[in-house]
Parts: sequence; C-alpha cells; structure tokens
Amino acid sequence: MATVMNQGAVLPAVRRHELTLTSMVVVFMAFFIIAFPKGGLKIYGIPITFGYIFTAVMLVIAMLRSGNLAIPMDRLLTYAPCLLLGLWSALVVAINGTESFGFTLSYFISVLYLPLFGLLVFSPLLLDEYHGRIEQAFLWAVRFIVAYGIFLFFFRQFAGSWIEIPYLTVNVDDAGQLDDKYINRGGIFKLISTYNNGNIFGVSLAIMAPLYLRLESRRVLRWAMYAALFLTLSRTAWIAAILIMALGALSKGVKPLTLLYLGFGVLLAGFAIGGLLNFLGRDLSFVFDSNLGGRVGQLQALEDIRIVPAIPVSALPEIVYLGALKYFGLPGLLLFIAHLLVPSLLLMAEGTRMLSLSRASACLQGLLIYAIIAAADAAFSYIPVMMIFWMVAGLGFWYAHRQARLVKGAREAAR
Repeated sequence: MATVMNQGAVLPAVRRHELTLTSMVVVFMAFFIIAFPKGGLKIYGIPITFGYIFTAVMLVIAMLRSGNLAIPMDRLLTYAPCLLLGLWSALVVAINGTESFGFTLSYFISVLYLPLFGLLVFSPLLLDEYHGRIEQAFLWAVRFIVAYGIFLFFFRQFAGSWIEIPYLTVNVDDAGQLDDKYINRGGIFKLISTYNNGNIFGVSLAIMAPLYLRLESRRVLRWAMYAALFLTLSRTAWIAAILIMALGALSKGVKPLTLLYLGFGVLLAGFAIGGLLNFLGRDLSFVFDSNLGGRVGQLQALEDIRIVPAIPVSALPEIVYLGALKYFGLPGLLLFIAHLLVPSLLLMAEGTRMLSLSRASACLQGLLIYAIIAAADAAFSYIPVMMIFWMVAGLGFWYAHRQARLVKGAREAAR
C-alpha cells in the first residue's frame, strides 16, 4: 500500500552519534513497559503506572524526531476506526453517563491514546535507527517476565507468600492484596509474573509470543514461554498457547514433518493441560464449562440489541465484544471489531502472509490471536494489554515496509 512517508529516509551518521543518550533512554523504557507494567501508585483509585508515563515520554521523543516526515497512510487508516470508536463512545457516555470513571478513563486511553502511542513510537521515527536495540529490549523483557513468572509461581506455592516490590513489581496501593486479584484456583495460585493477574499476563504474552519466538534462538527459553502460558491456569491462555503452536508450525510450510511436529505439540499441550487439571483437582468439565467460567450471563447482551443502549457505561466484561454491544450498541460493536481487525487487514493487504516465518507475519499472528481470545477474556481495559497490542501493530507495519523495501532492492539489483 502506498504511503506518504519516504521509507528510504535515513538519519545522518553524525546524528546517530549525538543521540546515544536518546537510544539508551528509549531502550530502557521499551524494556520497562513490558517488564514492569504495574509499578506505580493510585490516585483516587486510578492506577498511575510508570510504564504508562514512559509511553508519553517515548511518544514525545518520537514526535521530536519527526521533522518533515509524514505519517504513513496505513497507520492513518489504522487509527481512523479508533478515532471513530472514541467519538461514538464519547457520545454514548454523554447520553447515558458512566458507573465507573476509572474504567471509563481506562477505556478511552485504550481506544484513543494507546493506538497513537504504538503507531507513532514503533514506527520509522525510532525503529529506522534503533530497531536492533529495541528488539533486544523486547527479547530480554519477555525473557524476564517468563523467568520471573515461573520462579514466582513456585515460590508462592511453597513459601505461601508473594515477593512484592512496591512501585516496581506491584502498584504500591495493591501491596499485600495480590491474593484478591482472582488468581486463586482452589489454593493453587496462577502464574502472574509482574502483571499481578494470570489472565492479563497470559493475554499479553500471547500477543507478543509469535514475535518473541522469531527472535528467541534458545530452545529452552522458547519452551519456558509455553510453560509460563500453561501455568497461568487460564483456559484463555491455554487456547492461545495451542494457537501459537499451530501457527508457528504451519508457518514453516505444510509438510509431513511439519504436521508431525504440530501433532506432537498439540499432544504435548494436551498432556500439559491434563497434568495441570489433575494438579488442580479438576476434570475436563473445567475446560468445557457450560457456564463459560461464570461468563454465560454476558450473553444477555444479545437479547436487547440497540443503536444506543439505555444503561450507564461500566467496565467492559471478559467477553469484550458483548460488552461493546451492551454499552455502546450495534455501531459501537462494529467499530470495536474494526479497531481491532483493521491493523491485521491492512498488513495482509500490504502483502504480509499469515503463515510465514517473517517478523511481520509474527506480528500479524499476535494481533489475530488476541482478536480470537478476546471472545473469551480480553482484559481490554487492564494495563498493559492494549499497550502491547498496539506496540506489536506498530512493529508489524515497520517490518512489512522493511521487507517490501528489501524485496524491491533485490529485484532492482537483479536487473
């Protein structure tokens, strides 16, 4: 797809030298926002995290480097449904009011600000010069949350307490309250890492996993990532893990050996789930729960479909699509679906294949996996899910453009 940015523009070498401090700041913040997303405090019950503050700093740094460069057309088209959803949602809130200012604020941050952050920061403005360092920050951040998560999981089971570092691994106002965050499975606590909640960690890791697996060369660390997903004890994360395995295997091409690996992976996942169910004292009814894990009541939103609902806006539930329908009506649901799917559709329109070993394909897979598991547990308004979603979206567009430039350059060289 044509863009209005000169994708071949590079910064002069002298500027690279002058911005060494900038690169250090950007890399540190890129690591921090993934590794310590919950550190901070609360003001009137609203979490103010250092990670989200850093997103604003990174956004300012990116904007200061914009110069005469324009925003690529695909990024503008990606932001359009976000803007429309934000405007429609604001209209509905103005009509019906809200039951929770904190969750409503978080909703608009997720819909309007975080897409802007991801699409501008993870763009040529920073990636053309710092992509290698940012990739390393991403790689080490995921390694950290996986390793720390597995360690903390077993520490909590055996020691009977959590390791908490206020302002860093936990919000200072949540210190001593981790057990209250819906992470207890009958006395066995979910893997939460620094994300303080198993479902939030599982969803966030699922978005990053395909790209992480492209970057991670150590097999033991790749398996550790899958282990972390399963130890969340979250059915949503288990579904995501199977999708990641399947897409990863099929990306290598549909060959007899690929199908063998895929079958082995699914079988291994089945044994892992079976072992965890036995560990929890549960059976398969836990996986195939007709009550949808207490979510079946959310289906009532389908019984009263309106253009503009007549109820105050509240926190979006786990099945986020039904929540969008319930609180923002049919137009809200359609715009919500568009704002999640347009990045993927544009990536595919630009030639990114879903089944490929390219990094652009990995980003596409992460975005689509989230769109699927959001039908079970989206954790949409919770830090840092949508920050990571839009970070991966921005990376996906940059990888796609870079790949297109390389292909074009190779063709010109072959003439």
